[in-house]
Amino acid sequence: MIILLSPSKTMNFSGGASLAKLTTPQFAKEADTLMRELQSFSVTEIVQREHLSVRLAYSTYESYQRFFAADQPAKAALFAYSGTVFNKLNPAAFTVEQYDFAENHLRIFSALYGWLRPFDAIRPYRLDMNSGLAADLYAFWSERLTDILINTISADDGILINLASAEYFRIVDETKIVDSIKVITPIFKQEKQGKLVINSLYAKEARGIMTRFIIENQLRDHEHIKAFMEQGYLFSTDLSSQNEWVFVR
Repeated sequence: MIILLSPSKTMNFSGGASLAKLTTPQFAKEADTLMRELQSFSVTEIVQREHLSVRLAYSTYESYQRFFAADQPAKAALFAYSGTVFNKLNPAAFTVEQYDFAENHLRIFSALYGWLRPFDAIRPYRLDMNSGLAADLYAFWSERLTDILINTISADDGILINLASAEYFRIVDETKIVDSIKVITPIFKQEKQGKLVINSLYAKEARGIMTRFIIENQLRDHEHIKAFMEQGYLFSTDLSSQNEWVFVR
């Protein structure tokens, strides 16, 4: 099975894990094309189109302008992203065997790079799917990423564990994958005042923790994911469907 994650807006390129084995993103040329388009925008345009503060817009502008510089840092995607999901994933604690498992079973969508393997080298950037800077990124990536998703998962066991956000999974043309692969989307709910609700922060944390659970235990049978009990979650047979697996606490 293949686990799919979204990227995070926050990134960390200072220190961290140093791995001899870095790979080149499979859509590196497409990323370069998008970045050259992004480099045409001024700080003022970034503020206006992205609704950012001047400070953050200037930082974004600098990352665009320096993207191709020889001294611009590059880091494995697995370690470069530092948002909630990746903090809970905590890849720095993995063993060599777990890194190997992640390399074969984990993929990350990206608005700039498209499709990332864990050890693909990436550079600092800020771009999400609803950016006002680039042309329609959903149209740009949909066919490319749907095809590579189908090919990658079909070459495995035909099972996708979708732990990406709704924003990023919208890239996928679901009409093309329905007969090709099985998609399982874990849903995490909390009990609050007698009702089950989805808390966005807790859901992000749970997606990272579940990804870590799969990788640490090197699960190959998707049914074993139902044994996930981290942070007090339990699989609910009654609330789950064939494609949405609900975990409650």
